[in-house]
Amino acid sequence: MTHLATHKSLKQTMRQTIVNAVALLPAIALLPMQAAAQFNLQKQDASRPSSQVVTPHVRAELVAHAPEGVAAGKPLWLGLTFTHQPEWHTYWTNPGDAGLPTELAWRLPQGMDAGAIAWPLPSKFPLGKLVNYGYDGFVLLPVPVSISSAFSPGQAAEVDVKLHATWLMCRKECIPEEGDFVLKLPVRAPTVAHAAAFAAAAKAMPQPLPNGAGTMARVNGAHLEVEVAGLPSELRGKDLEVFSEVPGVVETAALSSQRWQGKVWTARLPLAAQRSASPSRMPFVLAHGGKGWRADLGMQGGWASSAAQGTSRP
Repeated sequence: MTHLATHKSLKQTMRQTIVNAVALLPAIALLPMQAAAQFNLQKQDASRPSSQVVTPHVRAELVAHAPEGVAAGKPLWLGLTFTHQPEWHTYWTNPGDAGLPTELAWRLPQGMDAGAIAWPLPSKFPLGKLVNYGYDGFVLLPVPVSISSAFSPGQAAEVDVKLHATWLMCRKECIPEEGDFVLKLPVRAPTVAHAAAFAAAAKAMPQPLPNGAGTMARVNGAHLEVEVAGLPSELRGKDLEVFSEVPGVVETAALSSQRWQGKVWTARLPLAAQRSASPSRMPFVLAHGGKGWRADLGMQGGWASSAAQGTSRP
């Protein structure tokens, strides 16, 4: 049996986002898929599976961290690393004004269940009037894996972990790429060769904030007003970077206002002129000094008062 995790609805939303962005700024050219084939990965010999895929723009590698071996209840992380060529980047879960998030489709042994990507804190990439969110240089996208009692490798010393990944490489132009990866994962021996990279990725993950009093979001005309309590005291009085996890709701490049009211951070964020979602919750990542905090805000009063409805959907 295999486990196959895909996010088709998110992909459709992201593709519509990039079409809109290209119309706004013709300088960003998303090459057609058939033209991108000349840049895409070299197809691997099926008899020689590999944990790495190399293109002219990036080296991607499937890696694992299993410090206690692979068995029911033991910790296991899988991940995809990207080592980008200079000036190239890939995208966060919300790519911003243009782009597509990296997607991972796993084929795992029975008893293994892959979770969602634990996205590290992204960077902002301004381009003209647009702002995109993503990663350059080196990044590891870690994925937690649960192992149940159904995992039964028998006498096998290794099991195969298989992954099909798709990502979008962008500089000024954008090139869709993909890769098929296979990793031979030892069952009884620990796998720790990439322990430092997984530790760094864990440190780069935004820390969750409590959903207590003073934390919420509400629509006020053409703006989304947010209030976040529970942030570290050393942040008070400082401006924070704001990343919405939900695409198509707030303007990524527009100026916003923010201030502190005692222990509570507040901001007024312009709603997107063509808002494409009306979520019941608005998760944000707030960042300062290379560190991030995640606030999952409930919507107070819904979206009825929004002056920027666009084509809304639940």
